[in-house]
Amino acid sequence: MTHYYKTTSPGKRVLIPLVIRGVSLQFISYTSLFSGSSVDEGTRLLLENIVLPESGLVLDVGCGYGVIGITVAKLNPRLRVYMTDIDSLSVKVARVNARLNSVEDRVVVLQGDKYEPVKGLKFNAIYSNPPLSAGMSTVEAILLEAKDHLVNSGLAQFVLAKGGDYLAKKAREVYRSVKTTSKKGYIILYVEV
Repeated sequence: MTHYYKTTSPGKRVLIPLVIRGVSLQFISYTSLFSGSSVDEGTRLLLENIVLPESGLVLDVGCGYGVIGITVAKLNPRLRVYMTDIDSLSVKVARVNARLNSVEDRVVVLQGDKYEPVKGLKFNAIYSNPPLSAGMSTVEAILLEAKDHLVNSGLAQFVLAKGGDYLAKKAREVYRSVKTTSKKGYIILYVEV
């Protein structure tokens, strides 16, 4: 797949604070990255409504500079978090942010397209704020292919800005359980295998 980000410069370096469920974090980012100047509303909503397994492996697909995966690692120290992104700058910055937030011992950041870097692994939970800029087919693949990477009774949560109703319908064709919550123009989709 061709990379969907077309930047030649990382842009300005910024430091972004975030407080979720009383836990304070901070993230280095660059303005060329998605939501590079502040944590976007969709990601914030997902994190405020996130369902975490008690222990095990979890995956953040399309991690960007690492907000979802690193926050999950901070919220539950019994989880080992894998994060994937196709963009080399995102991967580099996510690794820096794992160290910055003192979770680098439980966070693995891998470069590659969607689930390719973690093929063969099964996760207790998968999370994503899929990149709409990559097109609906990429978003749909992230959502529907999650089932192949979840353990029995595993769960996945996605936040969707567009196409939520269509994607929820597609999800009902492959998942045992599908629930949606609408907030502030976003749909949070919760699925179980």
